[in-house]
Amino acid sequence: MSKCRNCGALIEGEEIYGFFGESLCEDCYLERMVKLVTCDPWAVWGARGTQEKALQLTAIQEQILNLIKSAGPLEASEICRRLSISEAQFQNNFATLRHMELARGFKDGDKVRYTLF
Repeated sequence: MSKCRNCGALIEGEEIYGFFGESLCEDCYLERMVKLVTCDPWAVWGARGTQEKALQLTAIQEQILNLIKSAGPLEASEICRRLSISEAQFQNNFATLRHMELARGFKDGDKVRYTLF
């Protein structure tokens, strides 16, 4: 058994993913390999095609949306701190909310804050 170099989770031999010499768990490996883009016109277009259907958000997406609804606009670091999630988890889940036009980011001086769309 080994430890994920990023999050410290215990991982077994067949669950170890190598990334530039690091041993990572599947979640950390995917976070490093797949970077979602928040301003993706095709993703927004695709999300619009599902608007007639009931929204199905993950628990983290619902928490982000509820937090910025009740306490926003907030910076990413504050959202991560309050929800006890990593910056990568926030960015990946926020991208989905942005594509669905439920939340957006905006510049506030030299800071980026997140709020409802």
